[in-house]
Amino acid sequence: MVLFSVFAANAQSGRRSTKSTEKSEKTTSQRKVSLLVSIEDRNQFSNIPYYLADSALDSCIDRLRDAAEISVSSSAKGMNRTDAAHRAKNEKEMYVVWLQIVSDIPENGKQPKKGPDELYLRYTIFEPATAKIKAEGRTHQAIYRTSGGGMSAPTSSRNNPIYSEYALKQAAREAAELVMRAFEITPPEER
Repeated sequence: MVLFSVFAANAQSGRRSTKSTEKSEKTTSQRKVSLLVSIEDRNQFSNIPYYLADSALDSCIDRLRDAAEISVSSSAKGMNRTDAAHRAKNEKEMYVVWLQIVSDIPENGKQPKKGPDELYLRYTIFEPATAKIKAEGRTHQAIYRTSGGGMSAPTSSRNNPIYSEYALKQAAREAAELVMRAFEITPPEER
């Protein structure tokens, strides 16, 4: 009888620890990473169209919203890097993700027509309170190169703004996935 009581007590204590473990896992999974996503104001001396910044920002935010572990909002206006860092310093829990559209062509070099192969998206994640950089990088979608399995478009449409916007939107989605991975979140499958 005593042996049975000891066995029953051990079984009960084991069940209790399982419940507390499940409860702590639920609490951890319910916590969301808060992000404020902004994009650099367009440089008035740049040949990059204004609407590309909005398209890139929207695509990045849409992809981030696919992850249940992330709560995302966007800045009402564009920010430069310094503004983004200051905003992060003033936040207690929200990370600031700053995006920037950049051209591969040097400013002092010859400026051919802008095409999708020349633009890329840079991202930086600033930590709240300290504005330390959690992660940064760049994405580039070269959809017109035929080597490496890329798509090819007719020469007359290569510099078409629609194709530039498509490539930049894809780069923004890739940047969003890299931001997810910086927080150890596996990007969910495409909707």
